[in-house]
Amino acid sequence: MKTVIYLRKSRADEEAETIEDTLRRHKEILLEFARRQPDMNIIRVYEDVVSGDKLYARPQMLRLLSDAESAEFDSVLCMDIDRLGRGSASEQGLILETLKNNGIKIITPRQVFDLNNDLDEDYAEYKSFFARQELKMIKRRMRSGTLKSINDGCCLWTAPYGYRNATVNKRCTLEIYEEEAKFVRMAFDLYVNGGMGAQTIAYTLNSLGARPHRSDHFNRTSIVAMLRNQTYIGKIVYNKKSTVKKGANGNEKQITVYHSPDEWTVVDGLHEPIIDKETFERAGEILSARYHRPYHDGTVVNPLAGILTCAKCGYGMQRRPFNNKKNTTVHLLCQTKGCCKSSRLDYVEDAVLDAIRQKLEELRSLKAKKRKTVDYSAAIRELEREREQLKRQKSSLHDLLERGVYDVDTFTERSKNISERTAALENEYSELAQKQKAASLSNLEETIEKYENVLRLYKTSAPAQKNKLLKSVIKSGTYYKEKDWGPKQFALQINYKDA
Repeated sequence: MKTVIYLRKSRADEEAETIEDTLRRHKEILLEFARRQPDMNIIRVYEDVVSGDKLYARPQMLRLLSDAESAEFDSVLCMDIDRLGRGSASEQGLILETLKNNGIKIITPRQVFDLNNDLDEDYAEYKSFFARQELKMIKRRMRSGTLKSINDGCCLWTAPYGYRNATVNKRCTLEIYEEEAKFVRMAFDLYVNGGMGAQTIAYTLNSLGARPHRSDHFNRTSIVAMLRNQTYIGKIVYNKKSTVKKGANGNEKQITVYHSPDEWTVVDGLHEPIIDKETFERAGEILSARYHRPYHDGTVVNPLAGILTCAKCGYGMQRRPFNNKKNTTVHLLCQTKGCCKSSRLDYVEDAVLDAIRQKLEELRSLKAKKRKTVDYSAAIRELEREREQLKRQKSSLHDLLERGVYDVDTFTERSKNISERTAALENEYSELAQKQKAASLSNLEETIEKYENVLRLYKTSAPAQKNKLLKSVIKSGTYYKEKDWGPKQFALQINYKDA
């Protein structure tokens, strides 16, 4: 009987034990159990090094289900049935249904589950139900513990700039990190007493060698966030935002929901403050007085958003309106002070469209020449032949393992080698297939039609639709302009898709 082992650490395991130690211990137990079963041949071991309950977050379980659909094994051996999953009922049902439909038994050191036997299937479903209830209880206890720790003033997340994570009397808190804290005090002082704006403060801190934790430089946004962070006056703030995970309620991606201040939990922290309350409140008053509508509120108003970056510093070019006595002009500028000079957005927009027109003429010229393209068919057929040969070698490995010629370690090593060769072959096959597609005349005609569509619809489209049109043909681009260049003098480098 061809059997695979599935290993996953559970929240019920010893917290002091690492994931690697847990999986190694379970693997030894299951291999010893398999050795005592005369008809059981272990052909593969799947190890998920996560304890997540979501199926999409467990790549080895997804691989196991895929292999089950291909009928590569007859049974799966695990420590307990809840190791296969105890997330949502739908995900557990998917796992059990896949194993049942492919005639795969679930074997644990205590019991064998044949899902095509009604009694075994009912018992497996009962076990899964109780595993879900246990998981809910664990989550509730964890959340209660989290809220209790927060209300006690503990900091359970990564320390903000100016602090380091610390533990006092077995409680998580923060300690002042003076090498960073001095820049926090400087930022508040320059803002409250020096009359500087957030962007100028960011330039000042960067010039002095200060670096934030998650970036290589401070900017306006990070300074404003610092000025609003109540951690610096000794507070712990919780529930500022929540996340709706990918897949929940049909969401295609994870969604972040920001809560209003009256929903926040604000308590006195165990840590020492860096800024006094009076200075912090004064900074808040100045921020409120200077408040303006955010430049980005989720609506795309810049047709070049995410397309052009500065050729000198590499940061994205931003849309920015400038008011004068006569009218308002919209410019495209680099957010790095003293870098490339800005230009009017409409001038850059027209230049991008001109570049697309030029590219379209090149494509039309290429089509008119009808030049003979390279034929990759023979190379593709050879790769297909090699792929079939690797499949036969993999099948032979299974046979040798079943007959006892190979032990599990030898099988795993040689199977890994074949997998690596297969992956390299698949990459080469994909590249040749892509080249073959790009070389075809029909693909060229589709590309030309796409470019024509952009130029035909652009002028009458809204900014968000313009942005989508440009991104349908442009992969990326750079902008460059010297300080003494004229209003319409700048250099663009455009990288196109499918051309």
